This record gives sequence, C-alpha cells and structure tokens, in this order.
Amino acid sequence: MQDLPDPTPGPGEVLIEPAYAAICGTDEHVFAGEFVGRVTYPQISGHEFCGTVIGLGAGVDRVAEGDRVTVDPDVPCRVCPACLDGRMCGCRNLKLLGIDLPGAFATRVVAPAKNCFPLPAEVPFRHACLTEVYSIGCHATRRARVDPGDVVVILGAGKLGLAVLENIRQTAARTVISTDLRPDRLERARQAGADVVIDVAREDPVERVMDLTGGAGADRVLEAVGHATLVGPNPAEPMTQAAQMVRAAGRVVVLGQGPVPAPILFKPFVWKEAEIIASRVNQGEFPRALGMLADGRFHPDVMLTHELPLEQAAEGFRILSDPAEQAQKLILRISEE
Repeated sequence: MQDLPDPTPGPGEVLIEPAYAAICGTDEHVFAGEFVGRVTYPQISGHEFCGTVIGLGAGVDRVAEGDRVTVDPDVPCRVCPACLDGRMCGCRNLKLLGIDLPGAFATRVVAPAKNCFPLPAEVPFRHACLTEVYSIGCHATRRARVDPGDVVVILGAGKLGLAVLENIRQTAARTVISTDLRPDRLERARQAGADVVIDVAREDPVERVMDLTGGAGADRVLEAVGHATLVGPNPAEPMTQAAQMVRAAGRVVVLGQGPVPAPILFKPFVWKEAEIIASRVNQGEFPRALGMLADGRFHPDVMLTHELPLEQAAEGFRILSDPAEQAQKLILRISEE
C-alpha cells in the first residue's frame, strides 16, 4: 500500500470514490507479472468497480456529484480500423482502467464520464461491482447468437463461465450444460441455473454431451477456461473438446485467455464446417447487464464467495491462488455504502 496524491479529473472525466472493486482473473495475471510490457509497475489495478462521484471535470453533464455509479473500464481509441468498423472490442489500442490506466484498488480513481452508469436503487454496491463481468457474459452470449431450443455448453465454471451461464439462462436455450473439474464450482453453476453439470475429472464431457444430444452435438459451445488442467477420461485441451462436441455447422465462442500455447486438432472443425469466433470485453452491454442485475435476473451472491477490505488485497490474491479456499469471486471493500 502507498499514499499517493489524489488524481484530478480532466475535461469529460469524473473523480470517483470506489465502494467495491472485484479481483478479476486478469488482475491475477497482472499480479503474477505476466503483463510486463503493457502494465507499468507499480500499478493501481482494479477494473471491475463501482462507487460515488465526488468530483467533475469540465464539460461533464452525464452524471452529478453524489451519483452512485458503476464504471465500464474499456477506453477504445475510436480511430483504428476495428473501431471505425464499429468493433471497439477489437480496438488495437484498447486501454482499460486498472490495467493500462490507474484503477480502483484505491480510495480515488478518475474515469471518463461517458463510461459511468448510474445505479438503480435496487442494485447495492457489492453487486454493482460485478456489472463488468456480467457485461462480458452478455457480449459473449450475443456473439454466440443463441437460437430458441439450442443446446449450449459452457466449458469452465469459474468467474467468467458463471457470468456467461447467467446470461445464457436469459435466452430461449433449451439446455444449458456447464463443465469444470472443481465440484464447488459445478455446484455454483447448478445454483445459477445450469441444467446439467459435468465433472471433467470423472467423466468425458464430449461423450456426455453427445449422449445428451442423441449424437448430434451441441449447437453452441463457449470456451471460458483459458489455461486448462488436463485431467479425467478425456484430458484434451478445451478447444479440442469443443471441436469434438459442437454439432455440424455449429458455433464455438472463445473467451479463455491462457498464458501458454495449447495444441488444437482442427480437423473436426473443418469436417463440420463449424464457426469459431472470439469474444473480448463488452461492447455497449453495460446497460443491459445493469438492467438485468436490477431486475434480479442474475444471482451475484452465488458468484461472490469472499469479501475483504482493500488493505487486505494481497491476502485476496493469495486466497484466489489456493484451490483449497474454493474461491469464486472475491471483492474488496474500499468505502462503506
């Protein structure tokens, strides 16, 4: 912990007193030193957060002092080819608060006013800091283009996998299947609405999906694992499993960002002429995710397993790195609501 001068909001920016900030999987990679070259250390992390507006820069009229807000951390350049094509998620110069810019593991943070969304009265701060991860799940669901009656498999029941699951449950999917190797995560997936959970340490997820679909395969598969521990009767990389279990002409959406290369057998994808697309961050889904939080469509308390004060952030990273803690989502309390 360090004492630093309070930041000053510039034109179009606001000063926020964070209330809660969540430790994301990306934060764990930054903490482990895997973002050297992008992150300048020491860095103030924290990109999943909410708080109270306490100062306004010039020209701000979107929010007012005293507003309770949640903040989209994505700051696209809006001039690269992807941005000009309306695909800000693919921005080649995308910057995130808490990664490329100072974040919310602090008592003060500056954010663009246009990235701030006032909180409905029904959404408490400790839930509002999850808006970002739910918005990522919302974007992935839209990228998957789930049709009524689809069978959807979500590989991985961690933080991201659970956020995807909660969003898929808002569609007309017929069956939602969640896989993982940790029983505690699978239980939370069941609580969040998974119709079927598969323990990959005990059974072959491809075989089970094919049995459940009469041999046809899943209409949509979303990979939310990243770096995988290869165990069980089918110790294949998640994307190889996805190729094996997706139906002919089905669609696979990739969200996981493992730190090491993973071999993938592409022949099944080619034979099936299946689609493989990526999904990154969110693109305007913050209001959608926030609205569903306000309506009670998500179950944030299923995802939340630990809460610590900001001063114990280092302990939070230790907890998340220890499977014995059975942590899912850990949030840091910065100021009282």
